[in-house]
Amino acid sequence: MDAEYIEKSINNADKLINKYILHSRRFIQYTCFPYGYTRLHAIGKIDISYVWDFEYFVFTKSTKSLVGIRTLLKQNNNEDVLILLRSIFENYLASRYFSEKVEEDDMKHIQDFVFIPHFLSNRIYYHDGENTVKTRGGKAIDYTQLQPSELRLGKDKKYFHDLYGFLCEYVHCNFGTIGNYMEENQYYTADKNDNPLLTRVLTIFVYTKLFESIVTVEGEDFINETAEKNCYNLVKDANIFLHDVLDNLTKHEIIANKYYLKHIKSMFKNMKKSLTEEIGSLNKDFLK
Repeated sequence: MDAEYIEKSINNADKLINKYILHSRRFIQYTCFPYGYTRLHAIGKIDISYVWDFEYFVFTKSTKSLVGIRTLLKQNNNEDVLILLRSIFENYLASRYFSEKVEEDDMKHIQDFVFIPHFLSNRIYYHDGENTVKTRGGKAIDYTQLQPSELRLGKDKKYFHDLYGFLCEYVHCNFGTIGNYMEENQYYTADKNDNPLLTRVLTIFVYTKLFESIVTVEGEDFINETAEKNCYNLVKDANIFLHDVLDNLTKHEIIANKYYLKHIKSMFKNMKKSLTEEIGSLNKDFLK
């Protein structure tokens, strides 16, 4: 992969990130509304509209993280980008699972994803010594907290373990990543700019999944037709970019270690295949 292609791809990636931040902020401002919360206070009933509340919460939280990622990329802090990116990836998995699995009057999922975590965070509920959730009155609560691997659906299953494992390497204090913090002379450095393209590709891949599954969905209330069209075109452009660059990454020796290279190329191939899955309302014929 020549230097000119890498530089061009980095520039295109940065433009896509800027567009995502712009349109995401507008979507939050004009579309994201707490429907479930409002209906609860208006009619005193919890219903399926809390799925939208959860999606909009996830989207707002992830957009703020993307703004932080843009700042980190400008500072060449690629490893810290991957730490934030794991959070966005988990957000996407949770929101997609919740929205696809919940059904009308499905109080179990709504309690598990919305209310019980809220009550635990505010110490209204608590974990006892055996990790059972209880009320302050000592009553046990039926709570199922799913792990990220249990939230994967569709074609996400093919690349999940490889991508999530890669992101986790940078979240934890993993000595295996020491190469990102050392010069060739084996002295420590906090100024390396390792994997600037790969970091951006992974960022756009994860955020595109989130954006596609929440924003480009039939029935969303955009401020106008132009805003809707811009969002759909943005996801299309991002998918085309990802399809091209992931294909190129699988054809080049981007990592010296042949065992790790084989592993990561398999991840790229499965990520590329997953792009054809329609997780929103955008027709993906342009990738076939």
